[in-house]
Amino acid sequence: MKLKSKKTDIYIKPNIKDFNVVSFDEGKKIIANGKKAALASIDDLSKLLEHQTKTSKEPVHKILKDSIIIREIKFSGNNKYTRSYILGKLKFKELQRIAYSDFLNGVDNLVATNNFDSFQYQLVPTNEENTYDLYADLIETKTTTFLKLGAHYDDLYKSAALVNLTKKRLLFNNDIASLDIILGDNVRYNFDYLIDKGFYWSVGLRSRYNQFKKGISAQLLLDDVQIEGTGLNKIDVLLHDQTNQFYLETLFRKDFAFSMGAEHKRLEIKSETILNSNQDEFLFESTDYFSAYGGLRLDTYDNKYFPKKGVYFNGDLHMYLFASQFNNDFDSFSLAKAEIGYAFSVSPKLSFNLRTSGGFKFGDKSTTTLDFALGGYGNNLINNFIPFYGYDFIALTGNSFVKAYTRLDFEFAPKNHLLFAANFANVDDDLFRVGEWFTEPDYSGYGIGYGWESFFGPVQVIYSWSPEISDGNFFFSVGYWF
Repeated sequence: MKLKSKKTDIYIKPNIKDFNVVSFDEGKKIIANGKKAALASIDDLSKLLEHQTKTSKEPVHKILKDSIIIREIKFSGNNKYTRSYILGKLKFKELQRIAYSDFLNGVDNLVATNNFDSFQYQLVPTNEENTYDLYADLIETKTTTFLKLGAHYDDLYKSAALVNLTKKRLLFNNDIASLDIILGDNVRYNFDYLIDKGFYWSVGLRSRYNQFKKGISAQLLLDDVQIEGTGLNKIDVLLHDQTNQFYLETLFRKDFAFSMGAEHKRLEIKSETILNSNQDEFLFESTDYFSAYGGLRLDTYDNKYFPKKGVYFNGDLHMYLFASQFNNDFDSFSLAKAEIGYAFSVSPKLSFNLRTSGGFKFGDKSTTTLDFALGGYGNNLINNFIPFYGYDFIALTGNSFVKAYTRLDFEFAPKNHLLFAANFANVDDDLFRVGEWFTEPDYSGYGIGYGWESFFGPVQVIYSWSPEISDGNFFFSVGYWF
């Protein structure tokens, strides 16, 4: 803003030093200071008025255009970031008809990268009707290294503190590297490195490590004979998951992100619930899995946690081809899943979010530790864990599932939300083969809660219950999910 303010003819700057971002009850004082600053510039504003030409009293009827054609695009000032990178963030190319709203969204998307201090553009009319040339002047930011801190609490990972180090232009002009070190009840890390080439194929590396302790459904670890022999329906486990990916990613039809790659997963699950003599813990799983995968993702939600409009789609296919020798009887198998959502508002305060999802396994069925597991609440659940109100985390398991979800969001005060949710599902083995996916749902759950968009991230308290079980669950989440 310091650079932009110097380029204005008249710069009006109210005195707001005594206020901050949460001074909601002092709006009248802020407005009064704005009026005072504007009146101090009244002479300059009057002179500006004198230079304006008077128009005819007859109103001019203009035909408004909701789309334009951009014939030629020229950038200047981009020394580090390539043309393809900038076009990839704008999400349009030359000789395309584009809705003007999409054009503005593309500009917002580019500015939101924080890689440019300013983006000034002109749309110059051409001789062709409704066709323009785009000339843009950019100033690249000189800051490339960021240290970020955060805190979070949820019912699965418990308390966590985040230290993030982000470095842009680490090896190439258009790359970005990010490392999360997460300390707390469950130590974790996330590492991402991406060479972003916009509309062309981008190249990425990703590595993460997750761990948590939780009582989970015995069906995820034991077969029917073992469950009957032990009498267990729930097992307390310590789960370790390390996943490494190499992938390629590009934009598909402008808004969809298509990715494909190779993955290595190290999965370890152990428990003290089931013990033999001279054992401190029982090892259910300690396997390296190697897979190829592909994904297609679209996300136009205006808010990740409290969306009022937008569309969401996420499809994923994993083909597990090899495994280490711990899994002696391993045969290849594949897991496919998809989720689609739609958020809309019926009034400024009332909105709905509708989502449906499903998944299935094909190939060998003997490996169950990567099957679908429904229950709990969360935004960043790993593997094939699916949130489901009414049940605790990883309570409903099977190699296939279908789920429907709806949530009503009433924003009764700015950034304060009353939430009402319902979800329904069928979860079992081979649902799609036997046709049980299109039957009356076996599981249902409901939730009511409160959400607050605080300055340190979303805060949500939700009570959920199910008619099928007697106990309800409280879910707490404080801060951004990571």
